[in-house]
Amino acid sequence: MNFDWTDEEKEVKKRVAAVFDQEALQELERLESADLPELKGIFKAFLARFGTAGYLSLGVGPGAGHETLKLMAGQEDPATLSSSLYLGIEVSARMFGGLLSGFGGSKALQEIVSSVTRGDIIGGVAVTEPAEPQSRSDLRTAAWSEGNDYVVSGQKDFVTNGPIADFIAVAAESDGRLVIAVVDTRQEGVIIGPRLGTLGYHGLAVAPVELHDVRVSKDMVVGPFDNRSPLEFLRLTEDLVLTVASVGLIKRTVFAAKEYAQKHERSGKPIFAHQEVRFKVAEMLTLYQTAQLLAYRSGWAYSMSDPETATLIHCAKVFSAEAAEKVANMAMQIFAGQGYVTGNIAEKAYRDSKFAGLAGTSCEKARMAIADDLLKRCPA
Repeated sequence: MNFDWTDEEKEVKKRVAAVFDQEALQELERLESADLPELKGIFKAFLARFGTAGYLSLGVGPGAGHETLKLMAGQEDPATLSSSLYLGIEVSARMFGGLLSGFGGSKALQEIVSSVTRGDIIGGVAVTEPAEPQSRSDLRTAAWSEGNDYVVSGQKDFVTNGPIADFIAVAAESDGRLVIAVVDTRQEGVIIGPRLGTLGYHGLAVAPVELHDVRVSKDMVVGPFDNRSPLEFLRLTEDLVLTVASVGLIKRTVFAAKEYAQKHERSGKPIFAHQEVRFKVAEMLTLYQTAQLLAYRSGWAYSMSDPETATLIHCAKVFSAEAAEKVANMAMQIFAGQGYVTGNIAEKAYRDSKFAGLAGTSCEKARMAIADDLLKRCPA
């Protein structure tokens, strides 16, 4: 395996890095404290920049999987600079846009995909539902056919981009089959709940969504499907996105801790001169390098349609998510009291790091999937 970027992948990295000029970095500083109107404006501005750079179309469209490494080459900088911006952009482009591009055939849906890749609109995806005791289905949101429309009713939890999205792809059941209805958030019957306060990712807009007899034209519906392939696509895509989010967070935290340890003194000498600190920084860097390599290995497998792809993505997600928590904890020790102050990079990393282990395929479920795959391939 070649451990260097190709010239084409390096060009993607260069174009994405150029997005973050001084003005863009100033906008990032406002992200975590912005109210919803300002937050939407910041996201729109970055979407326009990323659209011009060609970043939003990567991994979206025919043969999208083969562009995975090219996409990942561009993802690490946004993930390093801002977890919230990165995740919001990826949900819109790779999850919402990728879903419609890969599974939606109508002209109306492909026009929406074009708008997504230009950076003109913000997309969201609504799959998760409120927990219900003894429920036998993962989807209780219902859709039924009426003439040229589907009518959709149900509730969704934790919709990323929900409060700022222009369109949301909603997973529903219709006569026992899966459909994905693309709803305009301005439609009658679409109720976006209050923005949720979260432990980390303070620059991300997340909310519950309710749909009350929302009429959706059939050319804005993907499916129906006899299987769960669109949901499998969403889960793998989300897991890859979250893996890179963890890698970016680790990178940001490692180099911030190193810089702090070199510039500040404790007991009359630079913090970095203390052996216990040097050991921590060395371990943090080791975790970063390993998480990065495992992430790119899983991306390579995805691009090659390798039969082990899902398992490798699960391995990469578990390792990177848990490594991010370890690195954030060690950074907090290095920064000491300063790290415990709200707004410090170690404090932000400490809050943000927990998310990847819970979202998408949780670390517990991922471990079960890894073990199941191992048993299948290596029977006793």
